[in-house]
Amino acid sequence: MEDLINLVKKKSEFQNLPDSIVEKALNSYEIQKIKDSEEKVKETRAFLRKYFTVFITNKLIGAKISGEEILNKHMSSKNRDYEDLYEKLDLGDKTIVDLGAGLNGFSYPYFASNKYVAVEAIKVFVDVMNNYFQKDKLNAVAHNIDLFNLASIKNLVKSEKSPIVFLFNVIDALEKLERDYSKKLLTEIVPISEKVVLSFPTRSLTGKSKFYTKRDWIIDFIQEKFEILDDFEQGDERFIVFRSFA
Repeated sequence: MEDLINLVKKKSEFQNLPDSIVEKALNSYEIQKIKDSEEKVKETRAFLRKYFTVFITNKLIGAKISGEEILNKHMSSKNRDYEDLYEKLDLGDKTIVDLGAGLNGFSYPYFASNKYVAVEAIKVFVDVMNNYFQKDKLNAVAHNIDLFNLASIKNLVKSEKSPIVFLFNVIDALEKLERDYSKKLLTEIVPISEKVVLSFPTRSLTGKSKFYTKRDWIIDFIQEKFEILDDFEQGDERFIVFRSFA
């Protein structure tokens, strides 16, 4: 397995991905069906490119541009109206724990009264966010943790007092790597959170096509297990806000 991981990561675009994510991709049902090693590496790269490296915008890392410019150029955040979004989410003074944050830490100025904790598997993203937080002396920190490390995620959320948890545009990737993992994650973190804000795209990341799938599987699960506080669309993204039943 280690040899296959190294082969996948020979291409520079995958070098920022942790081995654990590459291994999960190699172990996914679609890839396991492939017997030829060369073809397996090729298809694993295609799989990761679709769900992960679209977010790995290396040209942004180390570039001398502002946080606002990073948000505007980064694929997963460029269409968000952060001022409007955070006002709708009614964050109060609660700590925000952002799971699968990407580069979302650069939106800190829009909720500057809150403590912010980012969790991200791609170390270069963690480093660039922490450099930004430390340079501007912000009440924020980023941790390099794989979201499949459920014990560590749960402990981190639990260490904050009733935090608001963000899960922006991550469930598709989680499900591709491990079916029903999103349900497992939510079952653990919702009871120890003030509320959870989950989002998913309603249009492809290129903006060219509208999705026809409504992701009923996760919406039905949330409706059954938790209390929905809000459900709205902004731009090309749908946001569902929910908490444990009182």
